[in-house]
Amino acid sequence: MALLIFWIKVAIKRILDLSKPYILFTLCIIIFIGAFIYAFINGHININLDIKTIYIIISLIILLSLVNSFRNHNLISILIKYSKSKYQNKIIIKRYLAKWALVNNMVLIIFNIIALYSIIKFSINYIHIFILFGITILSILLSLTIMCIKNKYINNKYSEISNRKLKINPLIKSAIYDYLSSDVLISLILCIAIFIVFIISTAKDINSIYELKNNSNLFIIITLIFSLGFTSIISSIPQINWKFQSIVSPNSFKYHLKRTSLVLFGFMGWLILLFIVFGSFINVILSIKYLYCLFILLFTIINISLTISGMIIKVFFVTIIIVLTMWVSTLPIGFLPILIIPAIFTFVKAKNEYKEWYLV
Repeated sequence: MALLIFWIKVAIKRILDLSKPYILFTLCIIIFIGAFIYAFINGHININLDIKTIYIIISLIILLSLVNSFRNHNLISILIKYSKSKYQNKIIIKRYLAKWALVNNMVLIIFNIIALYSIIKFSINYIHIFILFGITILSILLSLTIMCIKNKYINNKYSEISNRKLKINPLIKSAIYDYLSSDVLISLILCIAIFIVFIISTAKDINSIYELKNNSNLFIIITLIFSLGFTSIISSIPQINWKFQSIVSPNSFKYHLKRTSLVLFGFMGWLILLFIVFGSFINVILSIKYLYCLFILLFTIINISLTISGMIIKVFFVTIIIVLTMWVSTLPIGFLPILIIPAIFTFVKAKNEYKEWYLV
């Protein structure tokens, strides 16, 4: 008995919780329905309907219930509410929509009860009882079908919209956020503009491409232009989310070196490819020689950018490295290995210091 009283209290509490936002409206509906049932049972209300009127009214009620089936439902809140249950999302949604199908046809069910009373009272053909019962079941199933189809259509629509969006790899997106600062963007645009203007002006001033065959000044200027673009990476290294790199996703120096190189290649790779094609038409030997200088400069500048030194000191060392590289490039090919020395020195220095960015 105590257990029964306990569950009755729980049921009353839940009913009150459900009706709390609309307590006045709910009480009015309960009183109205109770008064109608009392008056109908005791004969105070006489509703005498012929079969034609019954079917006309039923048709209108079904039409209204079908229109009401197209209303929007907040299914996310239902899925969150039952997220810890043992049922799958499909089952939860179908049960919720089935409840709403009954609610949409509640007027039809009540009217069919009244119509059933008229059929029994006036001895109309009892086959209409089965027809009314079948119409009610059919209307509920039709309402449920409409809501399920609409829910499926909305899910497909949102998935198509998300599929149309450009999906960027998270690694590429994080690299863009880390490296693409305003300084880098300006330097890269300036480098590209100077490179294109220089190539166009050079092509206009010559009558034949063979006039540039032994002109090393052309390759030196192009290498200097690329050096300007490479130097822009110095200002973007401090913009990296080093707190994330140190706490959430600690990575090795090899990772940062590879990542920075790929970013520069992503921005300037097509220019380097253009330089290779353009240089191969002029002089293959000079093209290979200055391509070597270009990659040495790229590697060295990335190492310097990953060190913990101040911006002014980094720019100073980068300037010395560029001047040294340009001077060595004018010497015979046997002197080119000298450029490996500053590259190794900056590599060791950067490898020993890059973790200090985690403390900034």
